[in-house]
Amino acid sequence: MIRLRDRIDESCFKCISCGQIKDLSQMHAGHYYNVGQHDGLRFDEDNCHGQCNYCNTFLHGNLIEYTKNLPLKIGQNRFDALQIRAGYYKRNGHKWHRFDIEQLIQQFEAQIKNL
Repeated sequence: MIRLRDRIDESCFKCISCGQIKDLSQMHAGHYYNVGQHDGLRFDEDNCHGQCNYCNTFLHGNLIEYTKNLPLKIGQNRFDALQIRAGYYKRNGHKWHRFDIEQLIQQFEAQIKNL
């Protein structure tokens, strides 16, 4: 879903961190908050954006640039809400249940049809 949402056209996308236009084959689903400490944000659409393989892998998310660009993309209110959710999940953890995942699958399938 992220690959479809964040593409510019059928062949390229703009990296959330470095801002470069790259081929879709180089796109990763880059998480702003890592899922190791914030597993509840693993499938959060505000936490996951198209990121080039170089920024995601070699620059470990290129978080300085990601932090500058994310509020511009999703808006300051959604960015602030994401930070609150991240704090909650870091303190409390998250356990995924089958029902939750099935609901997410249905939600994402519906979004894909609209893209």
